[in-house]
Amino acid sequence: MDEINSQDGENTTKDTAEYNSQQMELTKIKNNLNQAQKIANIGSLEYDVENDRGFWSDQLFRIFGLKSQKGFFPDYRMYLSYLHPDDRPAFEDQFQKLLKEMNSVDLICRIIRQDGEERYIHQRANYFAEDSGSPKIIATIQDITEKRRMEEKLYENERKIGQIYENLDVGIYSADLIERKVFHFSRGVEGIFGYTADELIDNFDLWDEVIHPDDLQSLEANRVNLIHGKSIRCQYRIFNKSGELRWVNDHSIPYLDERGELIRVDGFVTDITEQKRLEEKMRHMAFYDHLTDLPNRRYFDQKLQSLVKDNEKHRFAVLFFDLERLKQINDTFGHSAGDELLRLVAKRIREKLNVTFFSARISGDQFAVIKEHIQEVEDPAQLGDCIYQIFSDPFHIESFELKITPSIGISIYPNNGVSAEEMVRNTETSLYHAKQKGKNRFQVYHPSMDIESYKLFTLEQDMRKALVNDEFILEYQPRVDTKTGKILSAEALLRWSHPEWGRVSPLEFIPVAEESGFIINIGEYVIRKVCRQLFDWKEKGLSIVPISVNISPLSFLKNSLVSMIKEALDEYHLEAELIEIELTESSLINYSENVISVLKELGSMGVKIALDDFGTGYSSITQLKNYKFDVLKIDKTFIQAMDKTAEDAIITANLIQLAHGLNMKVVAEGVETFEQFYSLRKNECDQIQGYLFSKPIPPSSFEQKLLIGSLKPQNIKEDNVFKGLRKYVRIEFPYPLEAEMTILELNSKPVKMGSTKILIEDMSAGGVKFASKMKLPVRKDIILLIETKLLGEVLAFTGTIVRKDEISDTLTNYGFQFIIEEGPRAELAGMLDTLQVQLEQNPSVPESRFIETASSQLYFE
Repeated sequence: MDEINSQDGENTTKDTAEYNSQQMELTKIKNNLNQAQKIANIGSLEYDVENDRGFWSDQLFRIFGLKSQKGFFPDYRMYLSYLHPDDRPAFEDQFQKLLKEMNSVDLICRIIRQDGEERYIHQRANYFAEDSGSPKIIATIQDITEKRRMEEKLYENERKIGQIYENLDVGIYSADLIERKVFHFSRGVEGIFGYTADELIDNFDLWDEVIHPDDLQSLEANRVNLIHGKSIRCQYRIFNKSGELRWVNDHSIPYLDERGELIRVDGFVTDITEQKRLEEKMRHMAFYDHLTDLPNRRYFDQKLQSLVKDNEKHRFAVLFFDLERLKQINDTFGHSAGDELLRLVAKRIREKLNVTFFSARISGDQFAVIKEHIQEVEDPAQLGDCIYQIFSDPFHIESFELKITPSIGISIYPNNGVSAEEMVRNTETSLYHAKQKGKNRFQVYHPSMDIESYKLFTLEQDMRKALVNDEFILEYQPRVDTKTGKILSAEALLRWSHPEWGRVSPLEFIPVAEESGFIINIGEYVIRKVCRQLFDWKEKGLSIVPISVNISPLSFLKNSLVSMIKEALDEYHLEAELIEIELTESSLINYSENVISVLKELGSMGVKIALDDFGTGYSSITQLKNYKFDVLKIDKTFIQAMDKTAEDAIITANLIQLAHGLNMKVVAEGVETFEQFYSLRKNECDQIQGYLFSKPIPPSSFEQKLLIGSLKPQNIKEDNVFKGLRKYVRIEFPYPLEAEMTILELNSKPVKMGSTKILIEDMSAGGVKFASKMKLPVRKDIILLIETKLLGEVLAFTGTIVRKDEISDTLTNYGFQFIIEEGPRAELAGMLDTLQVQLEQNPSVPESRFIETASSQLYFE
């Protein structure tokens, strides 16, 4: 009995262990099932139909946004309450169908969680009816919200893409080349070609038939790339069904089979007609003059460049001409009349010049004409006559009959230049020479046209641009009290820092500005710049002094001079007494009534008035009474002659007494020696202006002078910038050596130009020092050629200017460094040694036996 009990105990223990093991396995399976449901976002439901009780998995609670509760068995109504009201009828229909057919159902519907969030669920339910027990419904519920939203987004995108696809201006097509059939077209193709999809599908060749014949050949050549699997982009013209010419852009994409053979082409075609029209309009605006509708300077430059590039063996002529009286017509009749004249000239150019001429308006009153394929024997005068025919009849503007004459400059390619830049430069030079000869003249370019002529012409062309680019600068020359040396005022002197020619003297560009009328713009520029400078000095706390400004007589003809000066003074909060206007005697002679009227207005404002260069004109002393000038400036020609002739000293003394008698202050210009200074002080001249006290200096240097407040006279000796900088022994000629100078390269580009005379003062194997009226910059990219005669031999040297020293307003000394090999340099050194010996041994022999001398006085007078 004990053995039986013992065995039963062992079995019970074994059963308990096995049971516990099974329970652990079931728990593990349950946990794994719950974890799997969580990962898949799928919940499970077992519904007891008869007892109306639901058994939910943990994940189902989470899907519905509920907290899992043990012993909580939601019934049918509770489950139904979680469904979206709009989806409940469909759910109830499916539920009744499941009960009736005892099969399975699928349903997608929405639920509303306790937090109000709306979610989509997919329900899959099966009906189970066992022999014993209540029937059950087993269901899986998956949260498909993210999937549903993604599908809706994809659907919406597809809908939008489809809508865009069918409404695009772009045509999309696909063509089977093997079957010779277009099997797909979008509506965009129909809109561009005007043919329906059926018409294009039925006639495979129709696509090529509508292409413009001139474009078909290049398109066919491009299509060869498709065979090699390369996409192509082409622009060509088509005639749509209505006959309208249109531009299209075609992007074709090839499709090759596994053998590499082209079997299909897909593509996009776009109507670019408006784009082409806009491009043509923009091109017209970019390359045609808006006033005359002739080609503009940009088009002319491109045309000339292409001719030089493509016509190396053909001759052609370039003609520049301008209208001599356009400025006067603008001043007399107004700019509208001037514009009408330009339009009429352009009309005659189109009528009278045949197709062999290319014509353009390249600046305000200047036109250009190119004639291609001219013959060797063709007379340039015949080319000029073509232009004169345009002006043979007068022009009728506003009931006036105007006779206009042109000046014409001509250059022939390749005789007068081998590059576009050289042709333009030489034609401009020839035009300048034609204008110098007088009206109604033509000039063919010749190398004898010198540097100075070309320079003056380029200055005229560049002047307007210089004002915009702020290339003009002001320097200030102090005027001091004769007795104390105190700085009482200063004169503003305009300088031009030209990008190519360097520092340009006013003696060069002011006459050009006067002739063109641009001097008025320059005068306004100087007034405003002086006012701004005075304001800056005032802001720095400096004791500022009045600044005098030279005003052209032409400015007095412009009604806005007084208002412009007043605006400038008001803008910078300056007293009128700080501005002094200088005008010359010629202003009083030629424009006396206008000048006196303007001077009275300026005087009433408080602006000081100075009469400049007195004694050099033809005005009488009685004219000084017509207007009370504040200052009389004695011209430097009198001052510099004071210590040479007694007559000039007497004239100067009397002028000072005369001015004082009329209650005017006296300023002596160009004072350079102590003798002149002592004489002026003795005769009680009020102010001194000249190199004895100071050269014209930049604003920063003048600031330092203002801080000191006074200046002392300096012992003026030649400030020779060339001394101490000479590597080679030099021969100084007792008399200047005459030479010819020309420019070989300008801005690192070769040029052909005539020569200008210079005077060589000394020479070594390294270079020369020469004097010239020309104002040239110190630049390494300007290569010069100097030719002279020495010991009976003609010598030619190339080199660059390395130093310069302005001796006066009209004369400059230059240091010229040779570009020379050591062999020729040694030969030159030997020649100079020989010359030095001969000069020392034969001091009585005229120097002309050895060198070609010239009188500097005769040359530069």
